[in-house]
Amino acid sequence: MKRLLIFSFILCLFSISANAQSLQVGIQFYEEGNYERALEVFENSDNPEAILFAGKSHYALTNYLKAKHYLNKLNDSEKQVFDEALYTQALVDFQLKNFASSLDALHELNESRPAATLSRDAFQFYNRLVDFLTPQQRYTAFNATSYDEVRLDLMEAAIGNVDLGTARTIFSQYQQSLVNADTTQLSSIKALISDSAAYMQRYNPTRYPKAPQGIAYNIGVALPAFEVESPQYEISQQLYFGIQLAVEKFNSENTDFKAFISYRDTETDPGKASQIAAELVWNDHADAIIGPLFSEMALSMSDFAEEYEVPLLTPLANSDKINLDKNYTFQLNPTFAVQGKKIAEYAINTLGYDTLAVIAEEGSLGEPSAQAFLDEARDLDAEVVRYYVEELASQGYDITEYVKYFDPEVDTVFNYNIDAVYAPFTGNIAETLINNLLTNLEAMQSEMIILGSEEWENVDLENSRLRENKIYYTKTMEQNAGNTSFSSFESTFRLRFEVSPTRFALVGYDAANVILQTLKRVQNPAYLKKGLKELTNYRGLIMDVSFNGSHINQEVKIKQIQRED
Repeated sequence: MKRLLIFSFILCLFSISANAQSLQVGIQFYEEGNYERALEVFENSDNPEAILFAGKSHYALTNYLKAKHYLNKLNDSEKQVFDEALYTQALVDFQLKNFASSLDALHELNESRPAATLSRDAFQFYNRLVDFLTPQQRYTAFNATSYDEVRLDLMEAAIGNVDLGTARTIFSQYQQSLVNADTTQLSSIKALISDSAAYMQRYNPTRYPKAPQGIAYNIGVALPAFEVESPQYEISQQLYFGIQLAVEKFNSENTDFKAFISYRDTETDPGKASQIAAELVWNDHADAIIGPLFSEMALSMSDFAEEYEVPLLTPLANSDKINLDKNYTFQLNPTFAVQGKKIAEYAINTLGYDTLAVIAEEGSLGEPSAQAFLDEARDLDAEVVRYYVEELASQGYDITEYVKYFDPEVDTVFNYNIDAVYAPFTGNIAETLINNLLTNLEAMQSEMIILGSEEWENVDLENSRLRENKIYYTKTMEQNAGNTSFSSFESTFRLRFEVSPTRFALVGYDAANVILQTLKRVQNPAYLKKGLKELTNYRGLIMDVSFNGSHINQEVKIKQIQRED
């Protein structure tokens, strides 16, 4: 019997030793960032420390709800483990935007006097968080918290961060929430919000509060995954590689916040837009979405970006239909209407022309350009004396009957001396229409200035008799020669992906940087929509970006075709 007891005791010691060794192996995996392997150890143990690290591993993998499942298993029987679990739970709730729960956990932790390092981290996190919230988030947390002390801190942190009317309302609401409480400590705040001049000296409407250290931004990427043999395969691949490189660079340069990518295959079916948007928001907690690739899919996804209030940045889609009445959809590639507006501004304000003509094909992508050109010209007090947006296919794309009226010798009624004609020809027929217009102007011996779409870029004037005509055209994407970051990007890209970057990689890189740099500026993802609208003068590798209070990039280059001497 005695031998049996000794043997059982030895087995018990061996089991404890084996479990301790197993736990240490799991912790080593965790510290190496190998969270999946670590979970294989932690999830098979009832040890409180293993349960804590199971929760922390799921948090690191952004499996926030699973993290809460494990962290909620712990109680205060082991105070050090419980305190760390409570702090991790606050981090989880913060990422889930359960700000009241996060603040309550931090408040409880601060009241329990944890270990010095954890106490400092919890104190700093709490103070950053009460300052970080938007007015709407503050309102929700104020009404959801279980503690008057948290409500007080939410109210005090609002002072100077919100406008005077809102500050007075929050102060009043806090007073009403108290039961038999001494409010003498609030006298200084009451005096401040009673003095509008003093309050305005403290209030800075352009200031964005800093985020708590360690915030993670989740970037959704919605692009089609083509077959390798498809000619479009490289477009999606290069866009994604560019986005990935931008995120990796962002993470290497910032210690206080990190960004993570979640990818979803959009295929080419607009009917799947709702599922893709739901997966990115529900499963991946996306703060912003880059994509989709095509305008039709972007149009469908924009509805769901609106519904979930998650900014959607389309990198290439430039249809003028995408952004109608949408607050959360941003187009990186300027629409055809924006191109028409910008070249009208250039013709009138820079070149000094005030008598203009327009010719475009009805139903083409150039039609919204033509209409925007007309509207902007009128706004700038110039005259569009000839405006032809016509169905041209039935006429064999012969535009002679329209162009002849650009000649004052033919137009004997009005005798307009037209300074420039805007011809936004697009699509497969653009080259034919360009040649037809040039032929007609040659026949007229006209020196009229030509304003065009990007399709005009490759016009050969050396073999043309139009020796005096100047041609200007719009361009939305062009490698910025003055950007010194390009050579570094190119070499890093080749080393990282073992292929050379195409222009689509540059677009992906710029798209991601527009999101990441704006998040870095506004800190709180809830301000991302506002921050993007405010964005001006971003100088990228291939695109300049200024939204200027709108949802469409307003940066359009105006180029001139140069003749060889």
